[in-house]
Amino acid sequence: MWAPEYLAAIVDSTDDAVIGKTLDGTIISWNQGAQRIYGYTQDEVVGRPISILIPEDRPDELPSILSRLAHGERIEHYLTKRRRKSGEIIDVSVTISPVQDETGRIIGASAIARDVTAQQKAVKEALRIRDEFISVAAHELRTPLTTLYARLQLIERRLARKDLDPATVLADVTLVRQAADRLKTLIDRLLDISRIRSGQLQIERERTDLAAMVESTASMLAQTTGREINVRTSGPRENYVVAVDAVRIEEVVVNLLYNALKYSPREAAIDVEMTSIPSAVRIAVRDRGPGIHADEQTRIFEPFHRSSAVAPGVGLGLHIAREIAELHGGTLTLETPADGGSRFVVTLPRESR
Repeated sequence: MWAPEYLAAIVDSTDDAVIGKTLDGTIISWNQGAQRIYGYTQDEVVGRPISILIPEDRPDELPSILSRLAHGERIEHYLTKRRRKSGEIIDVSVTISPVQDETGRIIGASAIARDVTAQQKAVKEALRIRDEFISVAAHELRTPLTTLYARLQLIERRLARKDLDPATVLADVTLVRQAADRLKTLIDRLLDISRIRSGQLQIERERTDLAAMVESTASMLAQTTGREINVRTSGPRENYVVAVDAVRIEEVVVNLLYNALKYSPREAAIDVEMTSIPSAVRIAVRDRGPGIHADEQTRIFEPFHRSSAVAPGVGLGLHIAREIAELHGGTLTLETPADGGSRFVVTLPRESR
């Protein structure tokens, strides 16, 4: 048989609030966990009604609980809200059990409460991200699907009429292929975000000429978009050979370049500057767009966040780019040049961490 002092020490050491009360709701015991959660000391609450913890907008909750306890009912994992001494409203999960005397008569109740405010906030944030993901993904996927479907219908009609003008058919097929490419990019990004969150996005390092890769990527995008992209490097070329996952770093560069092209005036050039230092290689992509408002600079790397509601994209490019950089032991940061625009800087260490 355990000594009462030992059992009391167990109750007092738990992080949960353990509260004893009479059937009319008067507090008769109060452990250290209750003090941590609710802010009151034992001397401040013993003898006072448990209603001091009930928010004013829940007047019917306590009478209902006390009535159920009086009938011998146990209330398990009841999710509700409580008011701390400071007035702060918190989320708690409460289990309340009737307490009986030697004859089986119900004489009071014990309540075990856990502060679940952080968990509730996490759940709400997860639901918000889910809803935002569904909304944005549905919108973005619908656009290329509509183009693809419409062009395939046109091709089908022309084939049925044997109206096979090669130039027209080629134009239609090109639009279908571009729509399919767009779909593939969107799906790949959604898969990447899933792998990142599950910790399954892996990198495979190999010695890569970053300068050559960036120049090739910039040249390809310049040709396909008709835009001017300037790449500048300083120092010996061999300084840019680093062990990285070439496929993933190319994805980072493409994301940053597309982002710069999206927000810059069409006549403005995109500047890419590469620098080499003993410990790392830096890739800076500068646009001449409107810049990013100070309020958004801390959110720009969040998943599904877009600095402009009218801009295309699901708001995953910068988030994925930063995650890839960090998987390499590097960073992706935002700079705000004094003369306008934005500069995104990828720093990749020479040695893996």
